[in-house]
Amino acid sequence: MSTREVPTPPPSASQIDRAEGVLLTQACGDALGVPWELGHRPADGGCGSRPGEAHMQGGGLGPYSPGEWSDDTQMAVIIARVAATGADLTSRPALDAVADGFIDWYESAASDIGAQTRAVLGAVAHHRGEPDVSARMRRAACDYHKTSGGRSAGNGALMRNGVIGLTRLRDPRATALAARAVAALTHADPLAADSCVIQAEMIRANVAGPAWQGLPLNGANPLAALALVPEERRAYWHDLFDGGVYDPMNWDWPGLPATDGFTVDALGKAYLSFISANRAAASMPATFHENRAEAGSTWLRLILTRAVHSSDDSDTVAAIAGAVAGSYLGACAVPSEWADKVHGLPTGEDGEPLHAADLRELGRATALAGLT
Repeated sequence: MSTREVPTPPPSASQIDRAEGVLLTQACGDALGVPWELGHRPADGGCGSRPGEAHMQGGGLGPYSPGEWSDDTQMAVIIARVAATGADLTSRPALDAVADGFIDWYESAASDIGAQTRAVLGAVAHHRGEPDVSARMRRAACDYHKTSGGRSAGNGALMRNGVIGLTRLRDPRATALAARAVAALTHADPLAADSCVIQAEMIRANVAGPAWQGLPLNGANPLAALALVPEERRAYWHDLFDGGVYDPMNWDWPGLPATDGFTVDALGKAYLSFISANRAAASMPATFHENRAEAGSTWLRLILTRAVHSSDDSDTVAAIAGAVAGSYLGACAVPSEWADKVHGLPTGEDGEPLHAADLRELGRATALAGLT
């Protein structure tokens, strides 16, 4: 008896919008956070928490122009350009392409770069273009891990990871393997890879699932992704989000870790930004949910405001939260004043910075390529 493969339906318009929202909303969070990074404090204390307030002020470590995203989104674009071809991000050719892109960025367009990523890329930059450059990069990451005493779980892999959630929308395991493989290029600590797997699965599940119905946000549930984490570390992650420091009950706890260079803290604070947004929305008038487009935009502002103001590495935490929020609320939730202003490197084929439309296209192309 023969069997016939049943064709899967194409993505809906809502799913396409959510795929387009991942990189775009990450970039918006990134650009909102740059003036606040590592103790920088702009003169104007807002960051767009209310409609009409688009405080993409620039400055920070770049220094960046208003609306310009930082290294978080720059590196994400490099991954997206490879992923949008449909390449298997666990394969050597694809990983070599990503590694070469990282090296090109390191030697030219990097406006800001973390110490760990700088050390790893600097160690292998002269191997750019070689067929085993990704393997060399992984070895350099392992060397860094050893010399750091086995503690190299910086947030530099997680900050660029969101788009990987779009690469295989119907396959959680393939998505997790890709997140782990790309993380390992620069971060050998298993916790760094775990955090990327958790974020990628939240994004994949959001885009593959039904459209947001205007109800309280549940699009950031790290506990639902733990089956993809190795069994020996599941309890560690579970306890963090259920009874631990990043339990939802601690949504406004002043005892959160002061810094977020550790990938666990960056993911935890990004997650709590959703819980905080739900708390804030609970006090909104009953008419808040009647206009779904306006409600989505307001919810996005609440998420990114919390992410920026609760963190030390504000652009990174807001970028991490933004990628997840975009996968749930969609590009349609991005306020027009943000979409009009956001831009950054690396440049496009015309030599000009990328803009919102370019990020939407990369997200859409990545999602569709992974389905075919």
